[in-house]
Amino acid sequence: MPQKILISRLLSQLEYDLRLEIIAGKNGIDKKIVTVSEVNRPGLSLCGYYKDFAHERIQVMGAGEIGYLETLTSQERKEIFQKMLSYDIPCFVVTRGLKIPQELIDECERTSTPLLFTSLDTPAFVARLVPRLEDEFGPSMLMAGNFVEAFGIGVLILGESGIGKSECALELIRRGHRLIADDAVYLKRVTGHRVLGSNVYPFGHYMEVRGVGIIDISALFGITAVRARKTVDMVVTLERWDEEKDYDRLGLEEKTYNILDEELPHVIIPVQPGRNTSITVEVAAMNLRAKKMGRHSAKELDKMIRSNLQRESGEKDLFYIEDD
Repeated sequence: MPQKILISRLLSQLEYDLRLEIIAGKNGIDKKIVTVSEVNRPGLSLCGYYKDFAHERIQVMGAGEIGYLETLTSQERKEIFQKMLSYDIPCFVVTRGLKIPQELIDECERTSTPLLFTSLDTPAFVARLVPRLEDEFGPSMLMAGNFVEAFGIGVLILGESGIGKSECALELIRRGHRLIADDAVYLKRVTGHRVLGSNVYPFGHYMEVRGVGIIDISALFGITAVRARKTVDMVVTLERWDEEKDYDRLGLEEKTYNILDEELPHVIIPVQPGRNTSITVEVAAMNLRAKKMGRHSAKELDKMIRSNLQRESGEKDLFYIEDD
């Protein structure tokens, strides 16, 4: 995870997607850096309030900021930008195709602070920029396991070495689902309390199958059998069957697994000879989809049983009532 990004690198990566043009301060694009994933709307600073000024962020100026500046004199605008640019600001971005004050252009050129311009509306620009910054700065980790997509649900399969993670993932692929990563999964937390998982290796989707060796999933099953990235929706842990352990048989207890400070739904599947683990993982994925749609089978059945018992209990009480 990088601690800083040069403006020149950010510009080269996002110039097309964000429709960016550099207006002034070109000499600073290889010197100025971004160190955080958040952006700042400097409305309060333009009005002279600099306490807690987030100067380390990209400064985004939209219709509100430019509209306010147009009410000021040229000298007032010059003083505002001189004060603001006394801070180490990575860059300015003016959105909506608005006219940029000449005083801002002059001060950015003088201080070699990149001044960028985009025709995108401010909300659209921020919505595209922030996820890309979070991709760079968001917390991340590597985890041993397999990551597949089943019925649109991202399933991270964990378990001790030799438990059958790859075999389970291979059977899911054979049944029409998709592989994201085998053996090692790169995880990153991004906005919206999401954890994204992707393949560690840049050269393709390969899988190690004991007794067979390394196989190329896209070559054997087609390009639709793989995917580059997916949100982790649930974690499945495979563990050897333990007769002494009391496994959850109802599903009323909601287990979670913490990854990068996010609590994800967790299912523990005991593995023993004769059990088809991949089908169980499929059912777990379908069950999670049903829960997301408001259908919780275990709770619904529990509610019906309790309602039926209460009704039978009430009928029995009426049956035993004696006349005075």
